[in-house]
Amino acid sequence: MKTITNSIFRKLLMLLVFSVYQITAQNVDSISPSSSSLYGNTLVTINGSGFKSSSKITVQFGVTGVLSSDITVVSDSKIIVRNPAVSKEQSVNVKVLVGSVTCKNQPKFNYKLPHIKSFNPPKGSTKGNETITIHGKYFTGASYVKFGESGSTPLTVSDTLITVKSPAHAKDSVNLSVEVQGKYGVSSTKFKYQNKSVKSSYVLSLENLTGLDSNYKVYVLGFSTGSKKKLIVDSNTKQGAFTTISDKKGYITSYELGSDITSIKLSNLNPIDGARIYFFVKNTSKTYKDNSSKTSNGNLGFKYNSYGTDVNQVGNPPQSDFPQYNYIEVTYLANEGMFLDVSSVDGFFFPVSVIAEDTTGKELGRVGQTAGISGKAIADAYKPFMKNYSNSTAYNDLYYPVDKDLVALLNPGLYLENNTSSLETVFDTALNKIFTDASYNMNIWQKNNDGTEYYFKVSPIKDVVFPGTSNKHDALEFKAPTLSETLYVFNPVGFSVVSYLDATTKKRMPIKGSISNNVLTFENPLPNDVGLVEGMYISNGGCITDQTITINQINKNTENEIVSVNVNTKPKCASPKFQYKFSKASTNYYYSSGHMTFAGLGLFADGSYRYSDKNVQTIVNGLENQISTALNRGVALVKSTDTTSNGRTTTSWGKETDWYPANQPQNLFSYFMHTAKVGSQNIFALPKNAIKSAQGDYMAQAYGFAYDEDPIEIQQTKQPPVPAEFSGAFPTGTTQLKLELGPWKTKKKK
Repeated sequence: MKTITNSIFRKLLMLLVFSVYQITAQNVDSISPSSSSLYGNTLVTINGSGFKSSSKITVQFGVTGVLSSDITVVSDSKIIVRNPAVSKEQSVNVKVLVGSVTCKNQPKFNYKLPHIKSFNPPKGSTKGNETITIHGKYFTGASYVKFGESGSTPLTVSDTLITVKSPAHAKDSVNLSVEVQGKYGVSSTKFKYQNKSVKSSYVLSLENLTGLDSNYKVYVLGFSTGSKKKLIVDSNTKQGAFTTISDKKGYITSYELGSDITSIKLSNLNPIDGARIYFFVKNTSKTYKDNSSKTSNGNLGFKYNSYGTDVNQVGNPPQSDFPQYNYIEVTYLANEGMFLDVSSVDGFFFPVSVIAEDTTGKELGRVGQTAGISGKAIADAYKPFMKNYSNSTAYNDLYYPVDKDLVALLNPGLYLENNTSSLETVFDTALNKIFTDASYNMNIWQKNNDGTEYYFKVSPIKDVVFPGTSNKHDALEFKAPTLSETLYVFNPVGFSVVSYLDATTKKRMPIKGSISNNVLTFENPLPNDVGLVEGMYISNGGCITDQTITINQINKNTENEIVSVNVNTKPKCASPKFQYKFSKASTNYYYSSGHMTFAGLGLFADGSYRYSDKNVQTIVNGLENQISTALNRGVALVKSTDTTSNGRTTTSWGKETDWYPANQPQNLFSYFMHTAKVGSQNIFALPKNAIKSAQGDYMAQAYGFAYDEDPIEIQQTKQPPVPAEFSGAFPTGTTQLKLELGPWKTKKKK
């Protein structure tokens, strides 16, 4: 008998282990995509191991097997299958067998009903026979589309898009339904049937009522980067129209109101997407850097590149290169109604109103300023309004004398882009309360790109590591039962340091200094509590970048003031004195907490930077949007009386009658825009059936802060509109539109 040596035994044991490993290494790791329509027929990639063998591969979705002709073994680690159809919405296990061996793990696959996200156009003729494009998901296999109870067979179908002819229907608003495998997915918004087609064109007449002397001229400039068009005027009729830009680069010219241009024709037969029409009030005795020497007609203009997709617009006020301005925005797409708003997002300068009229010139509705109110009267009302509220002194920074007695009121979010102000900290107390106090028990609702709703339980969490860094910061944690990933929104307070409070003047000051070798020395010592910590990134200043350079040591004097910081990397060159900012993340975050809140940016708009999944990006940005908006409206710290319903916090935040409660942190500039009066008149036009804010003031239509749009629930609750906008329709009987550039001063009665 032959003896087995230790060496031979070890080899046999290794062979046995390897054989066992080969047998048990048949796994399913993941599938992509993990959902489809009920119709199936979707190519699904199954990733794993142990697939490539002489044994037969079998795949089952639940109890339904996949035909062998629909299975392709790409490699030992990848199979591609075409999934089978099912008869109802359900979640099934994906089972893979190699011969008689069932692969380890059976991931879930979801069969979904059709989900309708939107449709275009949103309305149509009662005669039907119009092409409607439906956007959404899980449309594969769609065989029928219903408009209410009537319907038709789709013209084209993909998983995300359907085109279909609308059936004739009596005047009504109906839901759309898409059928797959005998089951319907129904739209949450309604398609509106109209007796008449959408009006295809309007002439917007322009009226100059500024009342300024001959030293001032008004210039009109228009463009649409989305449509690559600019405003061109017919010299004979003085009527402007949007024309496709034919040159790769050049200048968009402006036209003097009255002398060169008196009206603008707008038409959905000449579609424009997000067009801006500016009105500049120019003091001809002043010199501006407004490209007047470069434009074809010698008037101010904007430089453009890439056939108009890239336009160098005017800087945010306060700025001196161009005259002060107001503007309107217009979107008028093919087969759709016109969306037109009067913007005060960049700040308020002159009264601008758009008026809807009938054939006799009778006013049927307006957005913008109330009739008869002058710009000076509005500016004069600003500081007295602010005096009524505690902690409002910082808002006086937004009162900006432009020229002689001309005054602009500047939006705080945009003002803070280039200015240092106490407005940087006005939300700090509220922010710290939200991000640290668990007693608020927030419950927030949000959708993803597919329209799937998630209801989040919210918890404050301390010292969360910020993605891509080693820095920690306080955050809100969002968990939803149906979402596997835990989401975070970070507290803007203390995340970045952009200024310091001067002990003598009690004013916030920019941080200036010079960097040499590995040391950034400050022009003035900074207080110890300014918020600088080791690990913070340094913004671009002089010749350094903000991608890699961080603080690795903080140096103080005998009075405990910060005089310099050591940095981890030696810059390529020494620099003269520059302004520096600091943040716990390297890019997109060099803003104060107030700036982030007013403007809805930085940590209140960073889902796309922190999350690779687009659906998660949308959810996180929506959550940040909700919090920023609630802070501006003054409702973020008001507890909901409903403590049981999903999304109760979000629902409470959306009620206009709850906005701007007394003694709550809020955006007072926005409150001024929405509620301030000159005499007995609101400075902005009231909507039909206007309602009152929490403080009892009627809410006018205005743009005054970040995300100043209609609340999410407006269609369900029939709340009046918030922005100064005509949204796709004008009052019944409207045949013509007029824009009034209002008076600066009220004319004295004779």
